[in-house]
Amino acid sequence: MKNNQEVPDHLLVIENTVERRGKPRIYDPFPATVHGVDASGAAFRSRTIIDNISTGGLYLRLMQRLEPSAKLYVVIQLSNVPAEGDPWMRLHVSGEVLRAEPMLGGACGLAVSIRHNRFT
Repeated sequence: MKNNQEVPDHLLVIENTVERRGKPRIYDPFPATVHGVDASGAAFRSRTIIDNISTGGLYLRLMQRLEPSAKLYVVIQLSNVPAEGDPWMRLHVSGEVLRAEPMLGGACGLAVSIRHNRFT
């Protein structure tokens, strides 16, 4: 580093940015179905792609406008190949919206904290 300051071991420096997350993320796109209630109070079910996921949270985009603290239920398809005896490996997640970011085209980027999960 130019100013002779050392970066603590628990921080990861990538392309001049410091990663602040405490848990590693997977940046592979996983298909998912999201259930919840939008900002207008209407229940919805939507198909989307998970942008990234870790043990503590995930990021996805939806066309629905959601508010922080909205509760979501997400079913994530973790494989493209059926497992023996079960057509797909899935992760069921219930979580809460931490951050909602308006995006171009009317989409909403959502940072979701994972509260509970189970595999099927």
